[in-house]
Amino acid sequence: MTTTIPLPYTCKEIAPVETDLTLDDCVFRTYTWNASKDNWKGRVIYIHGYRDRHEFIYELAEKVAKTGFDFFYFYQRGEGETRLVNDEKGVSDDYYAYKGIDDIIEYNVSHLKKKNLPPKLHLMGHSMGGGLTLNYACHGKYKTEIKSFSATDPLILLHKDTYPGIFVELVVRAICSFKFGRYKRVKSPLRAEFMTADPVYLEYLNSITNPEGLDGAFVETRDFILRGRKLLSPEIYTQIDRNVPLLICQGEDDHICDLFGSKKFIDSLNSLPDMKNKALITYPEGKHCITMDIPAVRNKAIEDLVHFVEKNA
Repeated sequence: MTTTIPLPYTCKEIAPVETDLTLDDCVFRTYTWNASKDNWKGRVIYIHGYRDRHEFIYELAEKVAKTGFDFFYFYQRGEGETRLVNDEKGVSDDYYAYKGIDDIIEYNVSHLKKKNLPPKLHLMGHSMGGGLTLNYACHGKYKTEIKSFSATDPLILLHKDTYPGIFVELVVRAICSFKFGRYKRVKSPLRAEFMTADPVYLEYLNSITNPEGLDGAFVETRDFILRGRKLLSPEIYTQIDRNVPLLICQGEDDHICDLFGSKKFIDSLNSLPDMKNKALITYPEGKHCITMDIPAVRNKAIEDLVHFVEKNA
């Protein structure tokens, strides 16, 4: 690996507060950007992408917090510094992915009530976490407790330049049919140039990326592919509340998650009777990580996300 360069963005006004949060059998590493008490409007819970880092969303988080919303980031089971209570790493299959969100929502509702604040929660996610966010909007346990849902570059369909192919997918699914195979780990390549076109962020990503690829369990790969694809199934998307605000923001040059999937999902929602408040915004030069892309894309995407949350406070 090359030498890590400094972060492209550092929080100057609102620094994240790091906390380890034990919920059931998992110790979640969390980071919270706390909004001013004088301007408090709610709290955004953020669901990150596959093997993402909290540093990736520093600019987004600080700007959301400056607008009046706490920004709560948690590393999912099997990700970042989150670990099981027995100190094992853990794996986030479909069951644990949703259970983790349920547990985090329960905690945040309780935490806000203890502070005598209304549990005004918004769910926001990126990539794999964006797919989870959209699924949660459709059938999540506490979906009615969430005031708005937003996703950046969500994993609904993998782009052809990233999708490993049907043969590999079927092999992975076959391996996962055996319990011993689900938790076997495999390296998957990551192309930084697919994530951003910003030279500063690109240099930073290349400095922290393991040339051997991202390390993950077969079951994680299987589940996030199938989970995203299910969003295009009527039995899933028809469960969404007709009025709840939902926004997808995606780069038109995203070669990790296919923009076609987002368009089809939004079109499917808006084809239903009495559907309201479902929208897609695209960014002509945007890569996969629009909130750390070139300034023209990054600034507009962050502005759109902040405006959306604020409008639905």
